[in-house]
Amino acid sequence: MLNPQVVQELVDSLEAPFVIELVNTFLEDSPQLIDEIHQGIQGNETEQVHRAAHTLKSFSKTFGLEQLGSLCQGLEKLSAHGELSEGTKSAAKDTEAAYRPARQALADLRQELVPMTAPSSRPPES
Repeated sequence: MLNPQVVQELVDSLEAPFVIELVNTFLEDSPQLIDEIHQGIQGNETEQVHRAAHTLKSFSKTFGLEQLGSLCQGLEKLSAHGELSEGTKSAAKDTEAAYRPARQALADLRQELVPMTAPSSRPPES
């Protein structure tokens, strides 16, 4: 689900507290993006679908959520053509299905990172 190498590189370069902030942003913002995709499909709003898929793709790739990122990229391409075909609707359903386990994987990652943010119990060196 999560690419461990991408996650490790993220933690190494940004440190755990900031990665937790990024995870929190994803967990807070992504349900709205899924809703925007769904509403855009319902209302035949290709730009809305395209924008939400693009944003969700970017979030996904940040964390190495490769399946979700790939599905979002496909949905983004399909919606870029100005009409929402049955293929676009099917891609949106696949994206939504992949989103649930991706969201859980990030919630789990957040729990793993929390201990890394606790102050060290060692006394400071003099």
